[in-house]
Amino acid sequence: MNQKHISCGIIALLILALVQLTLWVQNNRTRVQKEAADARMAEEAANSNLSRERNQLSELRRQSADLIEFLKIWQPQFDVINTAQSAEVNFSMQIRDSGLVNLAQSFRTEGVKGNASIPSLLSANLVFEDDYVRLLNWLGKMEAALPTMRVNGIHLSRGSRLADARLEVTLEQPLIAK
Repeated sequence: MNQKHISCGIIALLILALVQLTLWVQNNRTRVQKEAADARMAEEAANSNLSRERNQLSELRRQSADLIEFLKIWQPQFDVINTAQSAEVNFSMQIRDSGLVNLAQSFRTEGVKGNASIPSLLSANLVFEDDYVRLLNWLGKMEAALPTMRVNGIHLSRGSRLADARLEVTLEQPLIAK
């Protein structure tokens, strides 16, 4: 073999290497272009989803604006009494200040199922025997003094004296989550 054959062999190998390199670069470029096209499609889908979600959010905000305003108004009322102890003290103070004859009272904390914002409530079972008018006025004042309280059960019957009534009432004070 002479030098011409060796040169031709080396040139053939170089040409083969260049062809191989060209094919490798072309395959790489095709793969990168495909990835770029996939990324563009994913971006368009994400932008479409983002636009849809923003539209839903604005629609939900528009629909719930009254409810949100209502909650802003009532939030300070719920913040005043937010623990079982504060609710129990508040009930006890209202009972003591009323001057009514309190026969029995019991308090217990109960869980509320399916409500994340109001996980528990304080239930007060109260029994009074006093003047009929004073009892009903006291109940009305309780609703005014504790607007977040609700009456769960009430039983009114005749008292031991002529003008007296016996009031058995269950009052519930919701305790909101912080």
